[in-house]
Amino acid sequence: MKKHRKKKSNKATGRSTPAKDALLMQANFLKAENATFVITNNLLHNLVVRDAAAVQESFDQHYGSLLGETDVLFSEAAFLFFVATRMDTGLHENYKSVLTGLLNNALNTFGASLILLRNGLPGQSMVLIRQVIEICSTIIHIVGDPKGQAIKDFEAGKYGSTASIGQAKKAVPIIGMFWGFLSTTFVHINQSHSEIQPIRPYKPGNADVEAVLSCLRMTVWICYITAELAFPTAQKRNRYWKLRDIDGKNAVAYEPDEAEKEWAAKFLNLEEVGADDLGESELDENAPSSR
Repeated sequence: MKKHRKKKSNKATGRSTPAKDALLMQANFLKAENATFVITNNLLHNLVVRDAAAVQESFDQHYGSLLGETDVLFSEAAFLFFVATRMDTGLHENYKSVLTGLLNNALNTFGASLILLRNGLPGQSMVLIRQVIEICSTIIHIVGDPKGQAIKDFEAGKYGSTASIGQAKKAVPIIGMFWGFLSTTFVHINQSHSEIQPIRPYKPGNADVEAVLSCLRMTVWICYITAELAFPTAQKRNRYWKLRDIDGKNAVAYEPDEAEKEWAAKFLNLEEVGADDLGESELDENAPSSR
């Protein structure tokens, strides 16, 4: 009488496991003329686990030290979010819920864009950067709408986020130019999307990485000033939006001092700061009627 050997089982699922983990490792053979190609069916796993480790290490080695000021400003924006979720900042409840949720998503998406860059995907990182700008623009539009129609449309699911760009650039003019650049160059499909972009460890002086880092600085700056605008009473002294009292309600005016303008110009690598980029805002002082 023959003895039947028990099949090896997967302890986690109880199912039989093919030899050598064939579900992940079994090779598929493709033949073309006299060449033989071997493709394993775990390439996605290799991409996100195995290959990423070397890319991350190279990024940290060559570019990690350049994130210092970006991290500081990100942390300051996150602090304003933290305060707004735990203290009364004078917002009506519906505004508070919408604005804190949007800012949280902007900061998370910003972090995701850096994760993609660190994993060797600079072009994909730029796509998420554009989404951060669109979220911030939505916040600026909602806060700056004196009639309160923007938040009504948002809550009703009728809000078109791209329409916010035109309104947001009135408050922060550089947003329009930056969003247009990101849309045309990285989001809308163009010739660059047909170029093969291998994922491999970074080397010093990588122009793509340096371009993304520059855009990340611009994006975190926009996140910060958006957080200030959304929650102007969350701290004692704002860097950009100064509080005004109009008919017993809190309003704001865009008034960075000269030292702040000089810091921003250096941080963003702009030669000078003027009305067309950071210097002036057309936001209606009476706009924050939600407060």
